[in-house]
Amino acid sequence: MRIWQIKIENVKFFSFHGLFPEERVLGNEFTLFVSVDRISNESFSENLQQSIDYSVLYSICSEVMLKPVDLLETICEQIVEKIQLICPDYQLIEISVTKDHPPLGQISGQSTVKLSVSKE
Repeated sequence: MRIWQIKIENVKFFSFHGLFPEERVLGNEFTLFVSVDRISNESFSENLQQSIDYSVLYSICSEVMLKPVDLLETICEQIVEKIQLICPDYQLIEISVTKDHPPLGQISGQSTVKLSVSKE
């Protein structure tokens, strides 16, 4: 048994997600990490059908990031739902969404939400 893990890491987007009205006006930078594990009993044979096209993962993220929502959790859920449609034989999907400059007053830092969804 082979477990393939396809990832896109440190992907940057500028979007308008957030609960506060100013976040919907000013926008923010977001960083995404997406990982999909898939089991295969076959040796890899230069066939993309045996894998997951990482450009499709990027397109899913890009589509979700275009539509403003209140919570980072919603972004994670929407990305997972779309990945499940294109890869129903996944074993594990992990999504991490970081708001690079959250409105924390004078405190600098980031806020991150991570979702892991397993078939089992």
